[in-house]
Amino acid sequence: MSAALWPVTAHIVAELNAVNGTGGQETVMRLLKVTEEAGEAAAAYVGVTGQNPRKGVTHTPAEVADELCDVIIAAAVALHAFTATPHAVLNAKLHAAARRLNILPPEQAYATAPSIRSEAAWIAHTLDTAECFTALEREYYLRKAAVLDRIALLDEPNTPGTATETATAAALYLIDTDKADVTGDPRGYVRRQYAHWARNN
Repeated sequence: MSAALWPVTAHIVAELNAVNGTGGQETVMRLLKVTEEAGEAAAAYVGVTGQNPRKGVTHTPAEVADELCDVIIAAAVALHAFTATPHAVLNAKLHAAARRLNILPPEQAYATAPSIRSEAAWIAHTLDTAECFTALEREYYLRKAAVLDRIALLDEPNTPGTATETATAAALYLIDTDKADVTGDPRGYVRRQYAHWARNN
């Protein structure tokens, strides 16, 4: 979730409150804004598919993405009307969804992890002092996959690229090493395994 979401939407809410007040009618209008934006996203997707033969293709996937962002912003603005801590409510909802999907949020998985610099130094030292490549233990591959995941998280979601690919490759290597049957995000497996390892070490 973008760090800008809550400061920006709080500013929007303050502006709306100053101009329109905070009565029941205003709350309804903010909820309707979510529906309006969702309708615009749906219309943009229809434009992508060229479903209307009279109009043909009128939109791009990027325009659908833009409209969906408007839905998220409108929903965040509306959420302020129902709780004093919208960020906490959304975080709780995301964590509940993660539990249902057996996903461990990064901040929870790496809550007790050493700094990235410290872990990178341990990984380099372990590799340098290993008698041979095959002598490396599972702990090495786990901690390496975890630190690469943490590095990739610093780049995401705005600039996914090489760091993301490297973290995914390390996660897949760990999965192969463990001979684990994994469905879903390979990096989610790394987080669960790291949290388990950290609790027991």
